[in-house]
Amino acid sequence: MINSKVIRDHRRHITRAYYNDKKPLLDSENVLFPRASKLQARALRRMLPAGTMLSHREFDWASHSYRLGAFIDKLRDKGWTIANHDEVALTKDPCKRTAKFTRYELFAEFTPELAERIAAFCKAVDDYEMKKGGGDAKRY
Repeated sequence: MINSKVIRDHRRHITRAYYNDKKPLLDSENVLFPRASKLQARALRRMLPAGTMLSHREFDWASHSYRLGAFIDKLRDKGWTIANHDEVALTKDPCKRTAKFTRYELFAEFTPELAERIAAFCKAVDDYEMKKGGGDAKRY
């Protein structure tokens, strides 16, 4: 059974609880891939394989863009099931305050056909980053 309904609660945080902690099965018919040259593709690539988490700071370091939330929103519109994990960390400020931040996780399983397309997508994004940046695409 293909079940890839993305739950959108008025654009609020989406958590694993929305999916009853059960990974939905995604199929090629239910998701769209961004172009390899776009930052959306770089964000999706960094969450593959599924289960890898990505924060704003990590994405900023890799892409020099702090707009990860906007890209996550667009990926959700394209059918990708991305869950939020809110965390709190102590800052290095002299006043010893805590800051709340979000890590994003691609929370899904894939059909074999989609898994092949994902592998080709990852290769295309890695090749683009190697060509564009001239460095090691895997370091991100």
